Amino acid sequence: MTLLIALFWFSSPSLLVAAEKDMIRIKSGCFMMGTDQNAIYEDDDDNTREKPAHKVCLDGFYMDTYEVTQKKWDAVMKMNRSVFHHPNQPITHIKWREAKSYCYKVGKRLPTEAEWEYAARAGSKTKFPWGDEIDDDYLWYAGNSPREIPQVGKKKPNAWGLHDMMGNVWEWTMDWFSYTYYKSSPAKNPKGPTRQSFRVIRGASWMIDEQYTRVTTRHGGMSDPTLSYWVGVRCAKSL
Repeated sequence: MTLLIALFWFSSPSLLVAAEKDMIRIKSGCFMMGTDQNAIYEDDDDNTREKPAHKVCLDGFYMDTYEVTQKKWDAVMKMNRSVFHHPNQPITHIKWREAKSYCYKVGKRLPTEAEWEYAARAGSKTKFPWGDEIDDDYLWYAGNSPREIPQVGKKKPNAWGLHDMMGNVWEWTMDWFSYTYYKSSPAKNPKGPTRQSFRVIRGASWMIDEQYTRVTTRHGGMSDPTLSYWVGVRCAKSL
């Protein structure tokens, strides 16, 4: 009887949920990643890097509900280079290796770029997870942000319960960045190209203008120039 109780205890669904506190379970599925629509970036570069739209199928995973806050970061990491300091503001100005290290130390990992976009879209096929027009209820960007970085979770979540996937801070992913990777990306659980110069950051930030904001926007985040990109992190975890 004791053994049966123990087996039930460790297999209880409620315990599985508790073990993934502050994470959302993302079910396996397929979606169209990228876009065939034309757009531009801040430097007037076109959005060839987001093309073509291509089918991607992913295994299930967990994604952090919120971007990693400074409170959570400071409890694990030694250095905090954020310009603004508040326990509920997202950590910023971090390098890719630091983001990866944090996720590893808390038993998680960085999401792949495909996982990030799948989670951000939350089943949508539009310019934004909520539709084709900017909506101040869902994101912080240059048109509505205060004079310092907003605290996490102050805007509505997407359809899957994830907050601040758009705006607030850029987020590191695991993948190397390539302008042409989408042309040859495998359909099943893509991991990005082989070694390149930079890693991918996604999601835009509270400093970006409306015309450059969309769910498909992607940059190659550099170790030092990310100081101007306001890069943070959101961790994932395999099922």
